[in-house]
Amino acid sequence: MKALPLILAGSLLANAALVTTVTMRSREKNGASISTGSTAKRTQVSSGNGSNITGRDLVAALNADDPAALRDILRDAGFSDEMVRSLVQMRIWKRYEARYKALQPKPDPSKPWWKDDSRQNGWNGNMTKAQREEMRQIQKDQRAEMERVLGPDKNNNNWGGWQDPRMSFLSPDKRKDLQQVQQDYQELMNDVQQEMQGFQLPSDREKLRFLQEEQKKDIEALMTPEERTAYDLRMSPTAQNLRWQMTQFDATEEEYLKIFPLKKAFDDKYNNNDSYGGYVERDQNFWKARQEADKQLTEQMKSVIGAERYNDYLRSQDNDYQQLQAATRRLELPADTPSKVYALRDDVAADAKQIADNANLSDDQKKASFAALAAKTRAQVTSTLGTEAAEAYFKNNGMRWLNEIEKGNVVTFDTTNPGNWNTTQGIKPKPKPKPAPKTAP
Repeated sequence: MKALPLILAGSLLANAALVTTVTMRSREKNGASISTGSTAKRTQVSSGNGSNITGRDLVAALNADDPAALRDILRDAGFSDEMVRSLVQMRIWKRYEARYKALQPKPDPSKPWWKDDSRQNGWNGNMTKAQREEMRQIQKDQRAEMERVLGPDKNNNNWGGWQDPRMSFLSPDKRKDLQQVQQDYQELMNDVQQEMQGFQLPSDREKLRFLQEEQKKDIEALMTPEERTAYDLRMSPTAQNLRWQMTQFDATEEEYLKIFPLKKAFDDKYNNNDSYGGYVERDQNFWKARQEADKQLTEQMKSVIGAERYNDYLRSQDNDYQQLQAATRRLELPADTPSKVYALRDDVAADAKQIADNANLSDDQKKASFAALAAKTRAQVTSTLGTEAAEAYFKNNGMRWLNEIEKGNVVTFDTTNPGNWNTTQGIKPKPKPKPAPKTAP
């Protein structure tokens, strides 16, 4: 456990008596029976089942090392299930505090404070393998005791804490088993990473490959075919990447379900180049085949979501457009602001070509026209976004292609990747004068 959680948990437990006092006062205001003895001045709380629990009893239970007794007295005092669970979990954690602290790396006064440990892999990187195994055992023991004393948490089926809501299609037991499998393999992979110390050997890569393949098999064995399909849609590497793209694209569920199998088929064959933490050498034939497959993927996506929506998808992947979306959200601009500003590129490109093709303009006139076109475009963006946002947008390389316009070049955009563009000279350079012929001496 990290130092910060240790401090926080200890602080929470130290203030548990204060929480109890505040809760008791709240009960008093709400009509709970509270009496004070004439000699001991002991506060008594009348519980729902007729028993009287004193404040001193509550404090004693909080300070004692008996989670089950604390659970019972809190329930008898009428605390909510949520409060009972929180306070008892803190009491149980206190039982394991010393074991956690014993595993914390001891400070080394001889270590240069201005350097990191190159061997460290995460916060527990200085632990030995035996210490890391002990850490996992402590966590397992703590979870088991919490479940034994408190039972399953009906408000949170994930026994280890927070759980991704995308896993709600699985039963609570399967979610628990899945998390255990993932944790076990992650720990084994962390051990391999620790042994590498920043330098990977072919044998390390093979170990990671084997562990990932075994993890995949174990996960698949937990699920029915339908559940495996749902899992891939949510948690596969393709899903992890595609969700970001679909978020920018603002895709519907139907569009996601149509695009996913196309992307996954492509990824499984061509995008596992850096799997298992190492680079796989590919020959020229592979890259040629991948390029052809990428073209086919483009056509397939167009066919399933339509050409217009596919163009929207391409636009949404352009960093320029994403910046405009972010500015619109931040500044609460009209919803059509990104599309309006982004569309300027087509108008500017067309105007630049007209300037370049105008035979009636001299080179100096063309230079002035290109500069005026760039300035006009910047002014339009500033008018739409506002001065401060426009300045930030341009400084973050927004409309970087405008620099080419200012230089007197014509810009054409890549239809398959709007973030890329090509330039051609809008003003042809004057030919250099031919050198005078040499005269004989």
